[in-house]
Amino acid sequence: MPTTQLPMQSDKLGIRPPLPSQIPVAEQVIQTLAHLLGQNNGQSVVIRATPSGVLSVASAPLADVEHWTAAAPNDTKQGSNIVCSEVLCIAHPDNTGKIWVRTRQTATVNNAIPLYAGDMVGFSVENLSDLQALIVTNGEKLIVGYSL
Repeated sequence: MPTTQLPMQSDKLGIRPPLPSQIPVAEQVIQTLAHLLGQNNGQSVVIRATPSGVLSVASAPLADVEHWTAAAPNDTKQGSNIVCSEVLCIAHPDNTGKIWVRTRQTATVNNAIPLYAGDMVGFSVENLSDLQALIVTNGEKLIVGYSL
């Protein structure tokens, strides 16, 4: 039976005092623990659940907000090369025309999601450059919030 190689201590798991090394651990426990840990920059992170066992999931914190303004009628826009995980697109509340948004292709009226004033939609992305928009009316704005 495998044993632990290092002493176990975790305030997040409530292991106090630290357990010594060389504790026998069943293979099923090792597999279960591997499924309960996430990775962040090479560090193991405990995945949390509610008391009833529902996995706790939250969106990443907001990194920044940009306003994309049309410089001409039917202006196409694309996000900058910024690594991010989610984007939220909001048609400015003062807009009068439509804004069309999508990911990974140039947005057109035939392949994108229309947003009227105040409408919003979110996307999971890998980079802000994945987001593309067609702003139909000159001077109108798309508000873009993104999370790292």
